[in-house]
Amino acid sequence: MLASARVAFAQAGPELLEACINALRTHPQPPRGRPAHTTGNTERQLRFEEDDSSLTMFGPSHLQTLITGRGPTKSSTAGDTPLREILAQWAEDKGIQLNDPNMTYKQFGFLAARKMHEWGSELYAMGQPSGLLDQVLSPEFLNTLKARIAAGEMVAITSTLRGVLNS
Repeated sequence: MLASARVAFAQAGPELLEACINALRTHPQPPRGRPAHTTGNTERQLRFEEDDSSLTMFGPSHLQTLITGRGPTKSSTAGDTPLREILAQWAEDKGIQLNDPNMTYKQFGFLAARKMHEWGSELYAMGQPSGLLDQVLSPEFLNTLKARIAAGEMVAITSTLRGVLNS
């Protein structure tokens, strides 16, 4: 692979990571239009790796759920933590005010999980992706990455030609 590609990928990795984090913090998630960010756990699990031929972003398994929603399921044994506990913690972290003052977050988590297991999430029911990461790999970002690689190769070619011509 081109030597300048690895340099360009190494430079683009932190930029891509920051763009993903920014999307989590600011993108209005359907159906309510609030950002996906709650505690920063998702953001902390994002990372990238680059090599000579690629730049790869990695994220937690639930990131797909923020994009397409969660469909109906038959049981809650798929994850390490039961969905009811995840939803209870999410509601508490988000500061959601429960309509019933006698309801606990634990009860909310149980009821919300039961409904999600039966019907799926509201985002899933809408049938349209949230667009959470649509603007991350924008044409501008990709064009900048290509330009960095091309500029690096122009420098390498010019340097090689100068070396040949000066010998």
